[in-house]
Amino acid sequence: MRKLICAAVAVSVLAAACSTSADPDDGSAPTEPPATSSTLAADSADSAAATESAADDMGPPDTTPSDTAPPPTTQPFFPGTEDGRPFLELTLTEKIHEFLELPNTAFAANIAGEMGLTGDQRWVPWVMDIMRTAGSRNVSDTSMGALERLTGIESSGDFNTDYVRYGSWYRTNGVDPGEGYETFKSELYAYLDFRFGDMLAQVTDRVTLGAIQFGGVRRGGIPELNNPERLTPAQADFMTDEELVLGVVIGAEAGAYPVRFLARHELANDIVGGVPVALGYCTLCLTALMFDRRLPNGDVLSFQTSGLLMDSNKIMIDNETESLWNHLSGTAFAGPLAGTKLEQFPVATTRWSDWLADHPGTFTLDTPPPTYFPEMPERPPITYDYTPGAAYRTYYSSEDLWFPTFETPDVFELKEEVVTVDRGGHTLALGLMALEQEDPFVYVLGGEPLVIVPNQGGARVYSAAEVAGVPAEAWRHGAPVEVAPGGVLHDELRVNGVDGRNRIDVTLPRIVSSQSFWFAWYGLHPDTEIWPPADHR
Repeated sequence: MRKLICAAVAVSVLAAACSTSADPDDGSAPTEPPATSSTLAADSADSAAATESAADDMGPPDTTPSDTAPPPTTQPFFPGTEDGRPFLELTLTEKIHEFLELPNTAFAANIAGEMGLTGDQRWVPWVMDIMRTAGSRNVSDTSMGALERLTGIESSGDFNTDYVRYGSWYRTNGVDPGEGYETFKSELYAYLDFRFGDMLAQVTDRVTLGAIQFGGVRRGGIPELNNPERLTPAQADFMTDEELVLGVVIGAEAGAYPVRFLARHELANDIVGGVPVALGYCTLCLTALMFDRRLPNGDVLSFQTSGLLMDSNKIMIDNETESLWNHLSGTAFAGPLAGTKLEQFPVATTRWSDWLADHPGTFTLDTPPPTYFPEMPERPPITYDYTPGAAYRTYYSSEDLWFPTFETPDVFELKEEVVTVDRGGHTLALGLMALEQEDPFVYVLGGEPLVIVPNQGGARVYSAAEVAGVPAEAWRHGAPVEVAPGGVLHDELRVNGVDGRNRIDVTLPRIVSSQSFWFAWYGLHPDTEIWPPADHR
C-alpha cells in the first residue's frame, strides 16, 4: 500500500520530467518546463507526444521549473519518514532510502546538496539522475551547485547547459558510482516507467549505467513502424525531388525510406528482399543503420525505442528478450543477448530523384497513419507533421547538444556530418562538407584500399582489396579514380581507371559505411582516422 501511495506522491517530482517529454516535433527530447500532474508520470510522457500540432518547434529539453517565487525564509517542510525520525537527522544512506520510498522535491534537494558537500566524485551520476528527474527550481539549482563542487567546473546557472556539461564530464572521466547505485537508479527510473527498472537492472557495469539517460519518453513512446505500407514511385506523388531518402538494396529488391517519416518514428521493422530487417534512425546523432533481425539460431527479433539514451544516442530494445542495444554499433550491451552484434546492410542517404533514377523499380513508404491505442480509448492518437525538414529543426539549427556525451575534440564541429567506416578494427571519419567537393578517390585504411565516391548528401564506399590485374601501387592513398559511366551502383562500382591508368575495367564491391554527427562517431571510436587531415583544412 505504501508503494502505491508513494507512486502517487512521486508525481510531484517525476511527472515533471515525463510530462516534458515527447514533443512530437523533436522526437525523444523533453521540451517544456516541468509541471505537477495528477496523472502517472509515464502516461504524461506519452500524452505529450499526441499534441504535436500544438507545438511545432519547441527546442531543447529544458526541465528547469518555471516558478519564480522568492526562496522561503523559513525551514522547508520535510515529509515524515517511515519510522518517524526527522529526515535531517538521517545519514545520507538513510536519506537515499527514504527518498526512493517517498520521492519528493524536499528530499531530492537535500540529498543532492549533501552529496555535493562530501567532495566525493562518485556522487556525480547520482546527482545527475536527481537533476534529470526532479521537478523544482530548488532541486535544479541545488544539483548544479553540487556538481560544481564535485567536478570543479563552474556552473553556468542554466539547466540545459549544465546538464550536458556535467554529464559529459562524467562520461569522459568514467567515475565509478559505487555500491548501491544500481538499486538507486533502477528504482528511481521505475517511477518514470515501471519497465525502466527491469531494463536498467540488466546493466552490470556501473559506469555504463551512470551514462544512461532518460530520453523523454517511456518505452515505445516514439511509435516504431512495423511492416509499413508501401507505394510504387508513381503512387508516391507527394515525394519531392530534393528530399532525402534512406536507400537499401537487398537481393533483388530496392527500397527508399523517406527521412521525413523515419525522423518521426526512428525505427522500422520490415522485410526487404525476403530478409527481416530493422532500420534504425537516431535523430539526435543523425545516423541511419539497417540491421538484419535474424539471430544465428534462426530467431527473428523486433525492435522498439526504449526511451533511454546513452551518449545522446538511441538505445533500442528487442521485444523477444528485452535486451538493450547500442544503435550506433548494433551490439547488445545488456540482457540475455549481451555481446551479440547484428549484421548490417549498406544504407544510402541520397536525394529521392537520384535514388529513383538508379532504382526505378524501388518501393517507398506511404504516409504513416496516426498511432491509436485500443487498450487506452481515452488516450488521443499520436500524429505528426511529416513535412520534409520539420522534425528536430530547432536541434539541427543549433550548435548545442541536448544530452551528455563524451567530451569531443574540435576536429569537426560537434554536429558536423561525417561519413564513417569501420573495417577490421580500423575506423575512419570523412567530413561530408569537404567530401561533396571531391571526385572519387582512394583512401587506404589499415592497409585496405577503399574507393570513396561522394554524392550530394552522402557517399558510398567500395573495397579494392582484391582486384586482379591492377598493380597494388595503383591504389595509392589519395589517388583519383575514374568511374565508368553509370558505374556507381548500390552494391558495386565499375571503374575505368585509377591513378591515371585508363581502361582498367574492374568492378568493386560496396562495403557498409554510415553517416552521423561527429560527436556520436567519436564517442564510440575515439581513435578514428580523420579526413581531410587537419593541415588540409
